[in-house]
Amino acid sequence: MVRQLSRRNFLTAAVAAAASPLFLSSRVLGREGYVPPGEQLVFGHIGYGNRGRDVVGSFIGRGEVRYVASCDCYKKQLTELTNRINGHYKNNDCKAYDRYEDLLADEKIDVVSIATPDHWHTKISVEACKAGKDVFCEKPLTLTPLESRQIVAAARKYNRVCSSGSQRVMEDYGYMTPIVKSGALGEVKEAFFQVGGPPTDCYLPEQPIPEGFDWDRWLGPAPWYPYNADRCSGSYGGGWRRFWDYGNGFLADWGAHKLGGILYVLGIDHLEPVEILPPKCEANPEDRLTLVYPGGIRIHHVPGGHDITLVGSERTFRHQQDRAAIKPLGAVDVRRYAGGTGDITSDVLYCIRHRLRPFQDFFYGANTATGCQLANITYKVNRPLKWDSEKTTFNDEQADRFVNRPKRSPYIIND
Repeated sequence: MVRQLSRRNFLTAAVAAAASPLFLSSRVLGREGYVPPGEQLVFGHIGYGNRGRDVVGSFIGRGEVRYVASCDCYKKQLTELTNRINGHYKNNDCKAYDRYEDLLADEKIDVVSIATPDHWHTKISVEACKAGKDVFCEKPLTLTPLESRQIVAAARKYNRVCSSGSQRVMEDYGYMTPIVKSGALGEVKEAFFQVGGPPTDCYLPEQPIPEGFDWDRWLGPAPWYPYNADRCSGSYGGGWRRFWDYGNGFLADWGAHKLGGILYVLGIDHLEPVEILPPKCEANPEDRLTLVYPGGIRIHHVPGGHDITLVGSERTFRHQQDRAAIKPLGAVDVRRYAGGTGDITSDVLYCIRHRLRPFQDFFYGANTATGCQLANITYKVNRPLKWDSEKTTFNDEQADRFVNRPKRSPYIIND
């Protein structure tokens, strides 16, 4: 499976996508009873924790969007989401599902927005593509390097418009791209990003499962453990984000924004690292992990002291602090949101209408997620690693064990 999901195929697809629109399906063209482009896109939403509320909020007020279905495995949250949708449209038409499979089977739905915990992202996205839906999925897009191949392969195979959910890549950090591309900093071969650390194992005592909460369904592909409220909390300051079984720690959670921002700004978001150096090793004596990208670009994970800093041969640029002082040397052409739109939600909707790859196409979100995953694996084994993105393997047998994670039956990803 790893060898079949070749990086070369993804790179070829990414280059071709920049020049060509996706196939125009009968659904988009208005045939077979589907709405024409001038009317509303029919949405369903899956996962209504903290971030789910924000995702629904970003779409539901748009006149071109109509939510008709809700899904969550916790009855309390499912009821809240369903009531919100019905209240917005002033009717009782929203269909409530406790199983996402049933939502995906609804042929009326054009697009699904997904805001589940990270360990569910790939499986639901793959199955949504199979069901003929376009997808907006929250970041971090994937849990493992193998999932990064699977999720992109599904988007391409089923010809879907699929966007990862980091708005900050463009909206917070995109202003730096013309500065770098114009040469205002000279040649940039080094960058720093500050985010939290890697995930930890979870050892929490068993607690009673809340009424109406399908705990086995929430766990899904993850290993079975007794319920504990903190284990599955959606708190931005803790909860499932910090545990290995469900996420990749705050390194990946905010890394989707900050590492993703650096990769975009430097024009290397189509690449993965070739080498990863843990802190205080012979090749990397500093107290920071280093991702080495093709061409020798070194990106450092710093637990404190930086936000995003770019080090050029002529000047150093610190995010926000140097915004007023350093400007582009001239006009340059950079990849931006499609159709002159100004935010990620508008970009996604425009691209669905026009069958284009969105700014945060799954390919870019998967590359960023993989970079964070490789960093976490290096922290785990604590030795320098070389990464072969074509073969999806390390030069290290122990590290290779983390390229994928076992999935509980029946939650295997069948792509």
